[in-house]
Amino acid sequence: MDGHIPEELITKIKGTQDIVEVISRHVSLKKSGQNYSGLCPFHSEKTPSFVVSPAKQLFHCFGCGTGGNVITFLMKYENVTFPEVLKNLARDAGIAIPSKSVKSERKEESLYEVNKLTAEYYNKILLTYKEAGAAREYLLGRGLSTEVIERFNVGYSINSWNNVYEYLRNKGFKDEILVKAGLVIPKNSGAGFYDRFRGRIMFPIYDTQGRVVGFGGRVLDDSTPKYLNSPETPLFNKGALLYGLNIAKDGVRESGYAIIVEGYMDVIAVCQSGIPNVVGTLGTALTVNHLRVLNRFCKEVILTFDPDIAGRNAALRTVDIFIESGIRGKVLILPEGEDPDIFIRKRGKGQFLELIERSKGIFDFSLDHIIGKSGDRPDKGSIEKKVSVTEECFELIRKIPNRIEQDYYLEKVSKALAVEKNVLMAEFRKKNKNKKGLPVEKSKRLAMNRPGVDEILCILMIRDKSFRKRIKGNLSAVDFVVPEFQEIAGFLIDSDKDIDVMLNSDDYNQGVKDSVTRLA
Repeated sequence: MDGHIPEELITKIKGTQDIVEVISRHVSLKKSGQNYSGLCPFHSEKTPSFVVSPAKQLFHCFGCGTGGNVITFLMKYENVTFPEVLKNLARDAGIAIPSKSVKSERKEESLYEVNKLTAEYYNKILLTYKEAGAAREYLLGRGLSTEVIERFNVGYSINSWNNVYEYLRNKGFKDEILVKAGLVIPKNSGAGFYDRFRGRIMFPIYDTQGRVVGFGGRVLDDSTPKYLNSPETPLFNKGALLYGLNIAKDGVRESGYAIIVEGYMDVIAVCQSGIPNVVGTLGTALTVNHLRVLNRFCKEVILTFDPDIAGRNAALRTVDIFIESGIRGKVLILPEGEDPDIFIRKRGKGQFLELIERSKGIFDFSLDHIIGKSGDRPDKGSIEKKVSVTEECFELIRKIPNRIEQDYYLEKVSKALAVEKNVLMAEFRKKNKNKKGLPVEKSKRLAMNRPGVDEILCILMIRDKSFRKRIKGNLSAVDFVVPEFQEIAGFLIDSDKDIDVMLNSDDYNQGVKDSVTRLA
């Protein structure tokens, strides 16, 4: 399907669906005044806090904060993309959506099919071929059971230049598809092709719908590269894919959080121990796209890192992407020299769960790191040192979108540095206003009763388009103090579009979208 679907067509498709009827297929709803209520399908609860409004055609959970329209509900509930939901709804309503050419759609189907067949072939080689004996011995030696090998469909690529190429050609696939899938590489001479993966343990990588989209391969010896991933393809984007999510998604949803580890073996080892909510990045740094994918399943992510400087710095670099994604982040620091795989095998599931319990919020972790740089007794440091540390802490706290959380962390800094809280907060507010570049008079005028003023203005703009026109020219997004209301106001003041456009856009994080549905 074409990546851009006209807004008018989206509205038409959505108009064929009654949100109460659609959600009732998945959630038991009871009439409650003008609305309907039920138990939220996105978090565990005993008292209904999930409300559906037939008048507004919106849903909102007052327990976990999730909200949206009929499309966003189906995206989250069925774990499918926006275009896929539209395609399904349009099909049910008999509405035609402009699509790719038939030839293009068939190519995409062929890519999924060739990946699926290749994964099955690699798995068969690992389990039954003599050439895979060393690979089987290696995996069993690492503590993997045959059951978990089959569950993750782990395989082996024979150390041959064209084993997979010949196998797939005999199955009827053309060279063009094999190259496009990243399974073979054209020879430099221009005549013929050779296998991309040779002599490697193979880890198929799935999307959330259980389709093989690519592979990761690990060598058994010391040759390089140790790990090799599929290249970027129409199906494979390693900056947005998480290994094991196809298996972990139910566990992530039920627990309310995801554990992110680094390696394929880490994911499998932790999962095999009985911890079902673990996923892995594909040899890349964590991205906001990774977190946006997880935001469909949970509201919290725990990252595992080594205790060395590189590991701690990697954790510190994630602050901005957590803020952008709207998902809570925690940091789990492993003991020296141990990755999750080694830790689980040495110490077991129980101790790993204890580490999870002791994991720190990303802001706590980052502030502790900043304050810790000033020595063992930061409260006894020189005034120059305290000012320097305070400035660095301010830079971090300024990024936090929630005012209550800001105050909490300012109090933490106050206690750690032995600086009066009211003095520290006054300095922070003064510097924060200057950073935002707001004129002093306007800041004083608008700061009254915050964040209540921001919220009331956003409610009025969401519910009454004519109100947007009345305030346009008098207010802009920078006049709003609370960051999430700044984003909402920026959209509403600068656009005549319906809020559904905002709810269906990837430009806004889930936290902002949930606030929109709450205010509507």
